[in-house]
Amino acid sequence: MDNLNELKAIWLNVKTTSLLSSNEMVTIIKNNKNTTLRRLIFLVLGAFAMIVLVIFASAVYNFKFISSKIGEALIVFSGLILMTTNLNSLNRFYKLKVCSNKQYISFLEKTQVRQLFYFKYTQVAGLAFSFIGLVFYLYELVYQNQLIMLISYLLLLLYFSVVFFYLRPKSYKKGIVKLNLELEKVRRISQQF
Repeated sequence: MDNLNELKAIWLNVKTTSLLSSNEMVTIIKNNKNTTLRRLIFLVLGAFAMIVLVIFASAVYNFKFISSKIGEALIVFSGLILMTTNLNSLNRFYKLKVCSNKQYISFLEKTQVRQLFYFKYTQVAGLAFSFIGLVFYLYELVYQNQLIMLISYLLLLLYFSVVFFYLRPKSYKKGIVKLNLELEKVRRISQQF
């Protein structure tokens, strides 16, 4: 009977105020899922709009140089990369239903791995195709004036440098910190059981 009294005393004295209730956790999960779904939908729609805009621009303005057509193809390809990866992620998050803590932890861990892969490989490939495509695409528009060509390509290089070396890592770190916090919350709740 001493063990039972000790267990009861421990049970009654353990402070769980730092842990979230199950309703709070469900709300956090739903909010995270909805925010992610909304962000992914906007990314897919943005990539689709980019593809349509490039195709529309090439239909309206008859490009004569093969470089413009190569650039157009590379930009469309980068848009397809963006659409495909985000549709895949959209599908994963949409299929996420009510699940156990262990299943949700596994889902979040897979999301971490996928985010890292996206950051290291997919995003780099998409940005590279987009940059090279824009270099080719702009050539026909600016080749006649070397000053405009130089300024255009310098601005393009500056823009992609900021995106690649500043915005991309900042966005990744922000997303991974948010994901790690959520993963930690779920793990703490899981350990309480």
